[in-house]
Amino acid sequence: MAQQVHTRLWSEYVGTELTAPQFAVLLVLALEPGADQRTVGERASLDKATMAEMVARLVRRGLVLRRRDPADGRRKLLALSQNGAQAVREATGGVVRVQRTLFEPLGPDEQLEIVRIMAKIARLEPAAVAVMADARPTLDAQRAIGYLIRVAQQVHTKLWSEKVGTELTAPQYAVLDALETEPGADQRTVGELASLDKATMAEMVSRLVRRGLVLRRRDPSDGRRNLLSLSPTGQELLHRSTAGVREVQEALLAPLEPHEHVQALALLSKTARL
Repeated sequence: MAQQVHTRLWSEYVGTELTAPQFAVLLVLALEPGADQRTVGERASLDKATMAEMVARLVRRGLVLRRRDPADGRRKLLALSQNGAQAVREATGGVVRVQRTLFEPLGPDEQLEIVRIMAKIARLEPAAVAVMADARPTLDAQRAIGYLIRVAQQVHTKLWSEKVGTELTAPQYAVLDALETEPGADQRTVGELASLDKATMAEMVSRLVRRGLVLRRRDPSDGRRNLLSLSPTGQELLHRSTAGVREVQEALLAPLEPHEHVQALALLSKTARL
């Protein structure tokens, strides 16, 4: 849910020209010009395939320069182009606003604590933390809570794939879980319970209805409202997935001390405006 807030703020303050992962790559190159592609991917917390695709896109857009390492033809060395350096400068103000807005619900001590906890959950390598610290004059990136939320979300996605599988995404599970709690609720209410915006919720419900997991009908007292409930198939899949979801939660929080679990959930809930 914190990730959804971050995505909305990014769209509002930074725009659609650069995604958060793309900005992370450009920022690493601003700090380490000439770094090889593998190193930049590690610093930006991107897997090899995603990094290769993203670099190709940034090269086509003229934001990144790529060349073979003369000492090792298998390595690709990257650097910002003039346009790439300008893109970093232009985006930085908006990125700072995203971070500050994410932090608004938290007090100063809570801000320090959530950064410490999220760095643990994100499983950041020491080298990545060092790069974030070096970026402080540019962005105060050590406190870039949006970056930490994004990387933690990547960890969550990997764990979800391993322990729950591909039949249900985490947002879809949230919708089914909300419907078990409030059967027959209207679509807007379920979207609020699952922390999904109106457009995303409408698209997701249509998909779940097509899959036979959710039943949808018009409210007889108000034809503009859709009332939702779980189908027997949806209820069975929800129950079958629940054990895996618990395992994801446990594995995600595994780097934390037991007393930090409640604190982490409380701080993330405040960040997500819950």
